[in-house]
Amino acid sequence: MFLQQFKVDGLGCLSYMIGCPLDGRVVVVDPKRDIRDYLVTARQNQMVISHIIETHVHADHVSGARELQHQTGAPIFLGAGSPASYDFQPLADGDTFTIGKVKFSVVATPGHTPHSISLAVADLSRGEMPQFILTGDLLFVGGIGRPDLAGAELLEEQIDNLYNSLHTKLGRFGDYVEVFPAHGEGSLCGAGLSAKPSSTLGYERRTNPYLQLSRQQFRETVKQELPLRPQNFSTIIATNKRGAALIEELPVPQPKNPAAIRKILDDPQQVIVDLREAAAFGGAHLPGSLNIGMSPNAATFMGIVVEPEKELVLLGSSPEQITQATTTFRRVGYDRIVGYVIGLGDWILTGNQTGFLPQISVHALREVLQKYSNHTVIDVRNPSEWQLGHLEGARHIPLSRFLNEPLDADPEDHISVICGSGYRSNIAASLLKSRGFKHAYSVIGGITAWKAAGFPTVA
Repeated sequence: MFLQQFKVDGLGCLSYMIGCPLDGRVVVVDPKRDIRDYLVTARQNQMVISHIIETHVHADHVSGARELQHQTGAPIFLGAGSPASYDFQPLADGDTFTIGKVKFSVVATPGHTPHSISLAVADLSRGEMPQFILTGDLLFVGGIGRPDLAGAELLEEQIDNLYNSLHTKLGRFGDYVEVFPAHGEGSLCGAGLSAKPSSTLGYERRTNPYLQLSRQQFRETVKQELPLRPQNFSTIIATNKRGAALIEELPVPQPKNPAAIRKILDDPQQVIVDLREAAAFGGAHLPGSLNIGMSPNAATFMGIVVEPEKELVLLGSSPEQITQATTTFRRVGYDRIVGYVIGLGDWILTGNQTGFLPQISVHALREVLQKYSNHTVIDVRNPSEWQLGHLEGARHIPLSRFLNEPLDADPEDHISVICGSGYRSNIAASLLKSRGFKHAYSVIGGITAWKAAGFPTVA
């Protein structure tokens, strides 16, 4: 049997290629949008991609199924009743098919979505018993899938479905069966996900906190612990239902000169996203631009910060960074990337104004707070992070709220924004600058640096 797992860093998306080298065919499960890895892997192993399977209609990333079908001609399979409007072949509970010596058995496991499936896989050269199960977004290593994506009106039903799928549908498989989920650490499709890429049913039954709960406890806990839902999830779901546009159909980002940039800055339907690190953005940036520095988590924060309907212009330090960002943001539904800028040289040399976002150290912040009692500190971390320790007198406004609610403050106020390390604070402070707050600062190193310096926090 051939088995290979692929991971998208930051997003935590996991996809798979499973096949039979002797037969020469391989199946791709839950493909990411940029499909080159699958094509290269198939070619290197002298196999043909014969099936493309989605365990469900995804909410956190744009599927590569149609792109892969376009390149290979392989049919797409989804759970029976799935709401996709493009052509697919349905897989119902109990369906089986073989690829050489590999047997796939379909298990309907609703809960994350109403039509989710899992795939039990057996290596027939060793026996009929399933060796592992691809659980999609039902069961993760250390966590479970969120049940709220089908809508509030179906939440109670979906929670019950989730519980039944975890205990009854998976209950037919032995503890020895390996678990390969569709997501790992970094995904917002579930809570408490481990960085470990696989597990076993037996280990999860003994250690996964969600599998230790009664039905009523499960219902109450799941509703209390629903993860943040980024604003791009709805767009991604709609895209995956109708089938994502092919990469060749998307607009090709064009270079933008200073004259074009001035027009973009006045257009509310366009957003300039600066990909540079916090210090570079702080020193000089295009007025009104947002700083989402390229990192493994850039796509996640893009989904939280920027409306997917906006047209994007990316500002980076190199062509390679622009290419990387374009691929990364297209994975999460940002198809309207229309332009790019390399550095600020041309903008500055043609006499245009730049913005400035001061980067304040934790030592300087402590001195400021001792001297000025009216200096505001806004902590944009998540509630769980806040409870582990924060600055006395700080205002707690998690980033998701900060982005969507007007700040109750005077534009002339002096405001320092702090997070865990300085990444999210630069996003939030750049947004404050774009909203007319003249004296916004981003705290370098965040709470991590504050504690490392020995400065006090309160819980």
